Amino acid sequence: MRSKHHEACRVRLAIGDLVRAAAPAGWTGATVRCAQVGRFSLITVDCDGVEIGVQGLAEPFHRLRELSHRDGEGSWFSCELRFTPESRAYRGQVDADGFPFPESTDVPDNASLEELTVFPRDAVPGWLLDALPTAVPVGLREPEDPWQQLHRQSRPPVPEPVISGELAYTPVGHLAAHGFEFRGDLGGPTVLLNEKAGGGGDYLLFIARSGKGDPRYWVTREDMWGAGGGITACVLDERRLVLHLTPEAADAMETETVLSVDLHLEADERERLRTVLGRILRIGGPDLTPSLTGL
Repeated sequence: MRSKHHEACRVRLAIGDLVRAAAPAGWTGATVRCAQVGRFSLITVDCDGVEIGVQGLAEPFHRLRELSHRDGEGSWFSCELRFTPESRAYRGQVDADGFPFPESTDVPDNASLEELTVFPRDAVPGWLLDALPTAVPVGLREPEDPWQQLHRQSRPPVPEPVISGELAYTPVGHLAAHGFEFRGDLGGPTVLLNEKAGGGGDYLLFIARSGKGDPRYWVTREDMWGAGGGITACVLDERRLVLHLTPEAADAMETETVLSVDLHLEADERERLRTVLGRILRIGGPDLTPSLTGL
C-alpha cells in the first residue's frame, strides 16, 4: 500500500504537470501558491514574473491538505511549489500556523468553522480564533484501540507529509550499474541491473509478465512501486542504457523522464543484457513495444 507521503508527492507532481501544460513557450520557472482555510482558497501561478491562469488546481491542493493532516496538529494553511521545464523536480514550503492570505483578506466565518471541524488541532492560531463566529468546535477523536497501537508501534516508521517547513523532490536522472543478473524463476524473464557488483545499493529491474491477462513488462527501481509499461524508447550501446519514460512511469520510479544507466559490465554480460532486455520489452507485442535501438 502506498503511504500518504508517496501519494502527496504524486499530487505535487500532477500540479506541476498542470502548470507546465499552461505555461507559455520558453518559460524558465513557475511558482504556485495556495492559501486555504476550509474550502476558502486563493491560488496564484507566477510564471517568469507574470501571473497565468491554470485550471484544475483547487482539488489537488485540497487533497494535499487532506493527506497532510495530522491528528491534533491540523494541516497546512499555505503551500508554495516551484517548478522548472527541464526537470520533474520541485521545491517549496508549507506553513501550518501563519495567516496565509494578503493582510486585507477576511476569512469567511463558515471557512473557519469548516477548517477546525475537518482538520481539528489542539493549538489554534490567534488569527483563526478571531475569524470564528462562535466557540472552537470540539473535535471528536476516537481513542486508539490498544491492539492498533501495538501494531502501529511494531511497524517501521513511514514518513508523513510535511505540514510546516521545506518541500523538496529530486528525481533520479542517472544510475551506474556494476552488476548484472538474469533470472527466469520470477514468473517471466527478469533482468536486474545492480549499482554494486555483488548486489546492493540502487537497482533497476525489468520483468516480463506473460501470464493470463495483458502480457506486458514491468519496470521498477529500488523499492519503488514501478510501472507496467511506460517505456516509450530504449537505447542501448556498449557503455550506456537510456530509457525514455512516460511522466507516470517516471514518477512511479522517482526518476526523470529520461533515465541513463552507465554500464560497467563485462562483454558477455552486455551481450546477455541486449538479448534478454529486448525479449522482455517485446512481450506485449508490436502495439506495446517501445522504440528499440541496439536491442
